[in-house]
Amino acid sequence: MNTEHTQRHHSSIHAATALDRSNPRAPRRSIAKHIVANGRRLRQRIGVVAGLCIGLTALLIAFE
Repeated sequence: MNTEHTQRHHSSIHAATALDRSNPRAPRRSIAKHIVANGRRLRQRIGVVAGLCIGLTALLIAFE
């Protein structure tokens, strides 16, 4: 059995030295970034709303 091994050298390339071969006129494909940002904002809003509900409930219980 004859197997061929390919070795890939992974050198760390600084982002500023990497060549950008993308078309500068093409639209940016940052859909994943938007999904993550929207999810993060939604979780923050849910946390704030839940905190307010718990706080208001505690106030109502304390004033009864």
